Amino acid sequence: MIKENKISSDSAKILIETKCVDISLKKKFKLTSGKKSPIYCDCRRIISFPKEREKLINFAVKKIQSECSLERINNIAGGESAGIPFASFISQKTNHPLSYIRKEKKKFGKNSQIEGIIKPKENVLLVEDLMTDGGSKINFIKAILKTGANISAIFVIFNYGINLDYFLINKKKIRIIYLTTWKDVIEEYVKKKNLIKKDKRLIQEFLYSIGVKNLKSYP
Repeated sequence: MIKENKISSDSAKILIETKCVDISLKKKFKLTSGKKSPIYCDCRRIISFPKEREKLINFAVKKIQSECSLERINNIAGGESAGIPFASFISQKTNHPLSYIRKEKKKFGKNSQIEGIIKPKENVLLVEDLMTDGGSKINFIKAILKTGANISAIFVIFNYGINLDYFLINKKKIRIIYLTTWKDVIEEYVKKKNLIKKDKRLIQEFLYSIGVKNLKSYP
């Protein structure tokens, strides 16, 4: 039995210490949507920190085993591009076949969208760095399902909290496995007294406005 709360808090600490997550209310971050955000998460940065990266991958293996069972997974697939290194680290650790999924088919050669081999009826774990509303996962999911394989779950290092337990696509529920969320990160900032009550409220207001569901104290 794994201690999920400890994994969540320890993962949040690692992301804070390595500056993979950042909070700035004065100079906000511009998101791809064009929105200005007081918070930002870049899990890709962790690949440059071997000790911390190793801890997160160990946590990942424990969570996947607990929630999905590694023995039932046949293939670990990384989503282009941020999911690829994490899928590689996990597959190396668990000795699973590795593949990766492009955002779209190549326009040359064999016009493939999948690199590596995914066979029909295999159970695939899709790996990405983070989950916001899940929109970027749709093309990856469709490509995997087109092979005749099944998707056991989506694993991410960081989950915003918009989709907490499942991602729904075409009335199909796909389990989401994750290490930590903004809720956990905010709690760690508060513990270290690096976030005053007023700023915490402003951040929670922003997260609530984009659909984050696990903020127990808000609204």
